[in-house]
Amino acid sequence: MNEKGKNNIPEKDNADLQGNCEADLLIAEMTPEEIPEVATLERQVFSAPWSEAGFLSSLQSPDALYLTVRQDGRLIGYCGFLQSLDEADVMNVAVASELRNRGVGRRMLQELMARGRQRGILRYTLEVRQSNAAAIHLYEKLGFASVGIRKDFYEKPTESAVIMWTT
Repeated sequence: MNEKGKNNIPEKDNADLQGNCEADLLIAEMTPEEIPEVATLERQVFSAPWSEAGFLSSLQSPDALYLTVRQDGRLIGYCGFLQSLDEADVMNVAVASELRNRGVGRRMLQELMARGRQRGILRYTLEVRQSNAAAIHLYEKLGFASVGIRKDFYEKPTESAVIMWTT
């Protein structure tokens, strides 16, 4: 990690990627200047997106941490959490649709959780659409387990959420 909190992740040689795009990712703390780009990706990914003002408000909280992921200068993902003592609620996880299932979300969340551990976070929770099998599988690989259902949590369309906690 360099002095600005940025982390170039050249974990794999390009010849070894075989469909992954994990090499050459730049993961950094989100800045206010990135919010318009983040909000654009949010609108592309979610049916009930956060506004720019919502992101700015969250970003200004000392209890929040948001990361962005760039590849070749392009914003391809972001995630964040809200901390409460030694726990954190993962609030947003988004990856550009054409780059899903290629390691971006996994690497981004690993970095988020590593930075959270540096802040004293021991456990994480999140909600995920019940129908989002790919995300549930990713979260399980990262140590989350389903602990319940939050009925009709999501809108557009109405759907229940799976409540997950790290084990």
